[in-house]
Amino acid sequence: MKQICRNCHFLSKEYREEHSGRRFSLTLNENDRSEAALKNLDFLEDHYVLKCHMGVWDEGVHPAKEGRNHLINKTRRKDKCFFFPYQPGMLLRAAEEFQKREQSEHVQRFDMYMRLGLWLASIILLANVVIWILRLTE
Repeated sequence: MKQICRNCHFLSKEYREEHSGRRFSLTLNENDRSEAALKNLDFLEDHYVLKCHMGVWDEGVHPAKEGRNHLINKTRRKDKCFFFPYQPGMLLRAAEEFQKREQSEHVQRFDMYMRLGLWLASIILLANVVIWILRLTE
């Protein structure tokens, strides 16, 4: 799966009430994503703006319907943002938690390998000292 916004769970549409300032964010459903894949730039009603739920970009800040296709279908997001694969029916808050868990597991795994490497380096260093002392005593 390409790591582009169209495939990311955090691609969302937001409704912003002008008089109260309240905002309502919803993840894009499968129909919206299919329309986006077909490069239909008008797949959203005018009262919504597209955005990354994690704050990477927001059409409300830089409205440009012409760049929508490039933004959500062509811009590669690998290792550049909070990409989480789209899961139909999952709420945005749940996706945030799953992503945090996934990152935490990667950190724990890296930490384990780092400790293992340090222990191995210590053992090799100790063995080197023992060999050096044995050579001196000969």
